[in-house]
Amino acid sequence: MTSSSHVAAWKLCSLTCLAMVVLSIMPQIHLWIVRGRDWNGAYVSPHVDEPFYSAYINALIDGRTRKNDPFGAVDSSAEAPLPESIFSIQFVPAYAIALPARIFGVSASTAFIVLIAAAALLASLSVFWLLNSVAADPRLAAAGTLLVLCLGCVVGRYGVFGTFLDIGIAAFPFLRRYQPAAAFPLFFVFQLLIWRALTSERKPGARVSEVLASLTLVVLIFSHLYLWTASAAWLACTGALWLFFRPSERWRTSVVLTTVGSLTAIALTPYIYLLSHRAATLDDQQILISTHRPDLLRLHEILGAAILVALVIGVLRRRIERTEPRFIYAVSLALLPLIVFNQQILTGRTMQAFHFEIFVVNYSTVVGLLITVTLFWKPVPRRLLIWLAGLSFAWGVIVVGLPARVAFVPLAIANDHRIPVLLRLKELSRQDGTLSDLHAKGQASTLVFSPSVALIALLSTWTSQGTLLDMTGVDCRGATREERKKRFYMHLYYSNTDTEALRQALNGTTERSRAELPGVRTAIFGYERTSPALTSQFKPIQEDEIEREVQAYQLYVNSFSREEALSRPLTYAVIPSEGSFKLANLDRWYERDAGERVGDYTLYRLKLRD
Repeated sequence: MTSSSHVAAWKLCSLTCLAMVVLSIMPQIHLWIVRGRDWNGAYVSPHVDEPFYSAYINALIDGRTRKNDPFGAVDSSAEAPLPESIFSIQFVPAYAIALPARIFGVSASTAFIVLIAAAALLASLSVFWLLNSVAADPRLAAAGTLLVLCLGCVVGRYGVFGTFLDIGIAAFPFLRRYQPAAAFPLFFVFQLLIWRALTSERKPGARVSEVLASLTLVVLIFSHLYLWTASAAWLACTGALWLFFRPSERWRTSVVLTTVGSLTAIALTPYIYLLSHRAATLDDQQILISTHRPDLLRLHEILGAAILVALVIGVLRRRIERTEPRFIYAVSLALLPLIVFNQQILTGRTMQAFHFEIFVVNYSTVVGLLITVTLFWKPVPRRLLIWLAGLSFAWGVIVVGLPARVAFVPLAIANDHRIPVLLRLKELSRQDGTLSDLHAKGQASTLVFSPSVALIALLSTWTSQGTLLDMTGVDCRGATREERKKRFYMHLYYSNTDTEALRQALNGTTERSRAELPGVRTAIFGYERTSPALTSQFKPIQEDEIEREVQAYQLYVNSFSREEALSRPLTYAVIPSEGSFKLANLDRWYERDAGERVGDYTLYRLKLRD
C-alpha cells in the first residue's frame, strides 16, 4: 500500500468511526438537550441489565473487592468469602473501566457514557481494518463496517415483534455496557491477527501476530463467555479448513494453532479454577440446560448455509479458487453459527445460546457475506458502496433515534430525577459506616427500602448501601431463589401491596402506576419461566401456580413478626414525594424521622420500634 492510499484508507476509517460514534451517543445527546442544566448525570440505557453492570463498576470504583454483591452491601472477606460470579470471573473489562474512573474521579454513570462512544470507536476500527486487510479495499471496508455494525440489530425471535426475522429492541446490541461493549472489538481484532499470522509473508510479523492473537484470546476468556467461546470455535474451524485446503502450509498453520492453543490452555487453568468456585445457584440462575438436541433453524444459520451454497457453486464453476484465503475465511464465518448453536450435540450443555445470536454471529455472518461478495464481484462498484454506506447509516439513525425518542430517553429522564436522592445517600455512606464497614468487615448493615423498584435498580450505580431486594444476591452471593422470593415478599409487605395487586402482576395485567411490582414475576418464578428467549425448554406460568404464590404471600403477610423485621433491619426509606403511598406496614415496625426532601423524593431515617 502506497503512502497516499494509506492516507486515503485512514480518512475513510476516520469518517466511518465518526459516523458510528455519532450514532452511539445520539440518545445521550438527546437527553442532554432535554434536561439541559438540570441534568444530574443519568446515562441512557436501552438494555434492562445495564444497571447491574454499572452497579458492579461503582462498587469497584469505591475500592470494594472483586467478589462483591453490589446490591447487598456484601464484600468477600477471609472470614466470609463470597463465591465467584459472572462479574468476578469476567473481571478484565470491569477493572479496565473502574480503575480509570477512580483515577479521574468520575462516577460509574459517566464511565458508561464514555464507554459507549469508546466502544463504538474501537469496534469500527477493528471491523474496518479486518475488512481492509482481507479484501484490500478501503472503500468496501468503510461501507462494510457501517453495514456490519448497523445491521447487527437484525436478529431472530428476540426483538420487537418476536418473529423469525426481527429487529432488536436495542439498535446496537454490541454496545450493551459493559458486556459485551468493552470486549467486543477484540473479537474482530483476534480474527485480524490470525489472518495476518496465516497470510503474512514476513516471518517476524507472523510470529508477532501469533503471540498477540494468543494474548487477545486470553483477555477475551476473562472478559466475555460468548465472545471467547465463539473465537475459539472460529479458530478451530479456520485451522481445520486451512489445513485441508492449503496442505502446503500445514507446518505454518500447525505452528499458529499450537502457539495460540498453548497460551490459551495456560489461561484456562485459572479460569476453570474460578468456575469451580462459582455460586451453587449460578447454573440455575444462568439457565444451564442439559440437552443434545440440535438447533438448526436460526436466522444466521440459514444465512450461513446460503453463503456456503454460493461458495460451493463458485468453486464448482471455477470462479473461486478453493485455496484462496478469502474463500477459507468466508467459509469459516459461514460455519460459525452452525457450530456455536450446536456444540451441545457433543458437550450436552447449553446456556442462553441466544447471546451468540445478538452479540456474535449477527455481526460475523455479515462479514462473511461481504467477503463472499468480493469473491464474486471484483471490484465491487464504487456507486454501490456509496449507496450501501448511506443506507446503512440512515438505517442506523432510524433504529437508534426512534426507540430512544419513544422509550429510552423518557426512561433516562425519569432516572435523572432519581439521582439527587441517590447522591445524598452516597454522601451519607461516608458518615453512616457503610464504606468503613465494607472495607473493614466486608459487610455493611445499612439497608435502603423504597416502594419504587426503578429507584432500587438504579441505587447501586450511585451509592454502596445495601438494598432490601438485593437484586444481585443470587448471582453474587449464592442466595437461593426462596431467599430472593422472601425478600420480595418483604418489599411488597412494606409497600402495602395486597394480594389482588400481586395476582394481577403475576398475570401480567397490573397497573403501570404500581411502582413496587415491576420484576415480581421474575423474582418469584425465575427468568426461565418469564423469558422464552433464555431457554428452549420454556414453560409458561400456569394459573394454579399463580394462585399458590398469592396464597403464600398472604400467609407471609399474616405471619409477619418482629423477628422477621429484624432479619433485614432497614436504615433508610426513600419514598416518592408525589403519590399516595401507604406506609402503614412500615410504620408498624419502624419510626420515621421528619424526613428530608431531596428532589422528587423524601429520604427518611428509620429506627426499629421497641
